[in-house]
Amino acid sequence: MTGQSVVEIFFWSGAAALFYAYIGYPAVLIFLSRAFGEDRGAGGQGAELPPVSVLVAAYNEEKTIGQKLENTLGLDYPEGLLDVVVASDGSTDGTADIVRSFEAKDARVRLLDLPRGGKARALALAAPQLRGEIVFFSDANTICEKDALRFIAGTFGDSRIGCVSGRLVYRNPGGIVSGKGEGLYWSYETFLKKLESRLGCVSGANGAAYAIRKELFEPPPPGTVNDDFVISMTAAAKGVRSVYEERALVYEDVAASARGEFMRHVRDGAGHYIAVWHLARLLNPLMGLPAFIFWSHRVLRWGAPFILAALFVLNAMLLQNEAYRAAFALQAAFYGAALLGFLGRRQDRLPFLFHAPYFFCTLNLALFVGFLKAVSGRQKTTWESAGRSQG
Repeated sequence: MTGQSVVEIFFWSGAAALFYAYIGYPAVLIFLSRAFGEDRGAGGQGAELPPVSVLVAAYNEEKTIGQKLENTLGLDYPEGLLDVVVASDGSTDGTADIVRSFEAKDARVRLLDLPRGGKARALALAAPQLRGEIVFFSDANTICEKDALRFIAGTFGDSRIGCVSGRLVYRNPGGIVSGKGEGLYWSYETFLKKLESRLGCVSGANGAAYAIRKELFEPPPPGTVNDDFVISMTAAAKGVRSVYEERALVYEDVAASARGEFMRHVRDGAGHYIAVWHLARLLNPLMGLPAFIFWSHRVLRWGAPFILAALFVLNAMLLQNEAYRAAFALQAAFYGAALLGFLGRRQDRLPFLFHAPYFFCTLNLALFVGFLKAVSGRQKTTWESAGRSQG
């Protein structure tokens, strides 16, 4: 086998992995969901509702926590079945005082004023003190539709279901280009979650709105950053069904600036690579459907920054062939469009042709930076306020 043949094998293997991760996997999901998928009933409509504890971990969220509590207490859910706990992770602003003011007026609200230790630790300390059979995790900057909790809690009427994810909708009041890309990407993710839900295994929940049965909760391991993903996938690994309830609508604003959104993706990226270590058992194909979805939806995607760089270098080594020259030209054009998207990121009407490549490249750059922070041990487990625009 010649050196060129080896280069070609690596090139096409990488191209195939990327194609499968972004296009092939959705196609496979469509087939599997139609062949083996299961439609669920209308949970939340007439179903007997369980006691629920809403758990919000917060650090310096004085700008949002009052609105969050008002929104939560106004949800369409029986008062006697609702327990609202705010775990303040060493907040140094007025977060704890605001929660205490609600606690004094409404017995459903409780404050856990904890020392600073990170979100995962705050959730672990709060969990034993929760009263509900179902734990609904939500972020301080998340606003829920009035019936969102009823839809999620009603889904647990099926005893096979252990985890339910709500539908997060990103709002972009500032109209930033990265926010437009975020919305488009999230629509794609939502499509995949619907298909995975029909198979009974959604690839990780979003911390904005998800719930699990309390007995399935395991404290995230020390060092966990993406606690929502680890908690929900740990539950799925136990053999329960993990589903997506698209009627449970919740909203968050994207960051107020492209830099803020990029840094959020860096933190998430670091958390993804740390999660692979914590969820190593799901790399075993013998784990069945959870392992298949973990590899297909997550692990291959998290390898994309390295595959993309390798494809560009390998392609440059194959330019003596006309087909490879065309492939290299396509790569160059794509990255050129991303660069133009970066240069025009402040334009209100940047064409899709530019803002989509720009978002894709910045997302993978954030993953790469997150990888460096994860392997170097520089990613903190504590977190700052989300820094999103308030609308």
